[in-house]
Amino acid sequence: MPPPIQRVLYLQKAEVLAQQRAMVTDTLRAALPEAELLFADSVEAVPANAEVDVVITPTLPWLPDALARLDTYRWLHFLSAGVEKIWSMDFDKSSIWMTKSSGVHGAPMSEYAIGAMLYFTKQFGRFHDQARQALWQRSWLGELTGSQLTVLGLGHIGQSLARRAKAFDMQVVGTQRTPRAIAGVDRVVALEELGPELARTDFLVVCLPLTQATYGAVSDALLAQLKPGAVLVDISRGGVVNGEALLRALDSGTLKGAALDVFEQQPLPAESPLWKRSDLLITPHVSGTTPFYLERALGVFIDNLRAYQQGKPFTTAVSIDAGY
Repeated sequence: MPPPIQRVLYLQKAEVLAQQRAMVTDTLRAALPEAELLFADSVEAVPANAEVDVVITPTLPWLPDALARLDTYRWLHFLSAGVEKIWSMDFDKSSIWMTKSSGVHGAPMSEYAIGAMLYFTKQFGRFHDQARQALWQRSWLGELTGSQLTVLGLGHIGQSLARRAKAFDMQVVGTQRTPRAIAGVDRVVALEELGPELARTDFLVVCLPLTQATYGAVSDALLAQLKPGAVLVDISRGGVVNGEALLRALDSGTLKGAALDVFEQQPLPAESPLWKRSDLLITPHVSGTTPFYLERALGVFIDNLRAYQQGKPFTTAVSIDAGY
């Protein structure tokens, strides 16, 4: 049997920790009744030279300094599904275990994507503007039924979206690094083999993680292959979609519209030309927010804990080679 988990350190920003502490305490005590729980809301609050087994943390900017105060730690569990920020952080990643909270975003982000597709298909933006003018002007609306959804990245979020899209009788195509059959997905292809599917795509939803390989992956070349009048929904990370290429695709009519929840620079600067476009739905990186976030993230940690206690592989391990 693996060594028991005896001490857990939970890191969080002060204003957030004040809200989370009671729930975190109850959840971790139920899962690890014999373990000592430590909390820190700053570098200075981390016990100097402490020996801990697990650190549960967001990708805080002060994480490296907090870890440097510890004498030992064996396992980092991140409260986020995306871990791209850690690669530029100065701490040893090769001699510890790292897990992430994959799966927490499946429901809220796939619902956001469905909502964004409906926003353009049912012209909600147009009717909202008309209502402000007391203007009664009807028009023919589209349907999701029978249209093709192409999902870039069939991880937890992409697969959750595929299941929901099937409830609308959509054709679903998706990409994986190593394509394999997935329930609810009609065709799975590698990203570099996507060309023929793009020509049939009505909705392109970007769910890729941000890595060196995916930076700028949604480029002029990719967008040019889309069926004219397609809609793009970006719920990935800022940098996966090339912003200039996106604008060119909108101006040319290749894209009818786009819903953007992530940007390479956040907050999006007030002077950005994106704000003034009527063919964009802009939201401030909220697609993954949910009142159930912490409950689910701790649930993912506990799933990994049970795997560890049984001598099995972690369920959501961070891959240094893959970059996520």
